[in-house]
Amino acid sequence: MYPNRDRRLYIVAIGLILQTEFPEKNFAQKWNKNVQSLIEDRTVQAVLQNQFHYSKDLRSLYMLLMLALSNVTVSHPYITASDVLEASKLCGTDSKANIVHGLSVLEFCLVIAMKHLNDIYEGEPFNFQMVYNEYQKFVQRKAHTVYSFEKPVVMKAFEHLQQLELIKPVEGLSACAQKEYLLMKLLLDNNQIMDAVQVYPNCPTDVKQWATSSLS
Repeated sequence: MYPNRDRRLYIVAIGLILQTEFPEKNFAQKWNKNVQSLIEDRTVQAVLQNQFHYSKDLRSLYMLLMLALSNVTVSHPYITASDVLEASKLCGTDSKANIVHGLSVLEFCLVIAMKHLNDIYEGEPFNFQMVYNEYQKFVQRKAHTVYSFEKPVVMKAFEHLQQLELIKPVEGLSACAQKEYLLMKLLLDNNQIMDAVQVYPNCPTDVKQWATSSLS
């Protein structure tokens, strides 16, 4: 019924559809019809695909559904696409967002460098060397020694981001690759990063401008 890339739609359908044993047959029929419309909605599909890109853990999907279901009341008896979208925003303000707020300026700069790489290469994996090069462009462009760190220090910051599970290695690739060239992916989306930019404590103006620019 669903291609592999949309298997989360199947899981959502199975999780939400009321079975034949449900006592209120008329309501169950209307509910199931609404569920079918819901998973065909492009907004809902975009939310689920975006979440699947960043986390394949079904617990995150169940949390999303529970948040959407919490809006169901007598006066609002069916889940809507707006409920799913709002639930995804609530999930977005999760522990990862809180972690971002606690990063050092260097670590935050590396996250911004990754954001630019994601924009440039449309979400393709990156490695430390690519991130370092992007970071160096910023340092050299602004001619600010305050942001300049030796490469081993930058590598330590990069590794700390991995420990915090803000980035992770691409699955299925050889662990024998040099760590500078091991392909990684960012587990934050642009919205989470830009939200973090706005609330990051004492975010330097140059860093904030770099985050919002497309100069890279």
